[in-house]
Amino acid sequence: MKKQLLVILMITIVLATVFAAGCTGSNTNTTSSSPATSTANTTSKITATPTLNPSPSPKATAMPTTTPTKTPIATPTPHVASCSFIGNKHTSVFHYAWCGDVNKMKAEHKVCFDTAQQALAAGYRPCQHCHPQ
Repeated sequence: MKKQLLVILMITIVLATVFAAGCTGSNTNTTSSSPATSTANTTSKITATPTLNPSPSPKATAMPTTTPTKTPIATPTPHVASCSFIGNKHTSVFHYAWCGDVNKMKAEHKVCFDTAQQALAAGYRPCQHCHPQ
């Protein structure tokens, strides 16, 4: 992270320097001829070498700040906080407490079981993802 910030800072400084140098310098190609040269050599053509106009450098901008998004913190209900197995009243499926499907359940649907045999005896079936035993 520090290396990225240093690289961005260095690029910003270089761009600012180039931009400042481009603003103060003159990039027009003017040819002035003295009156003696223009009268003595009227038939010759004066050709100027074309110069490339550098594209304007982008202005240095501040890095966009990101606002942290609030992520909801799953707060387990007190009666299922110390459970080994959690069942869902709505679907009649029970899971290990660490199963990702437990976080998707509504709190009012959660049922606490100490053993898988208790959940099976209550009519619940095992989860197809975590396969509790």
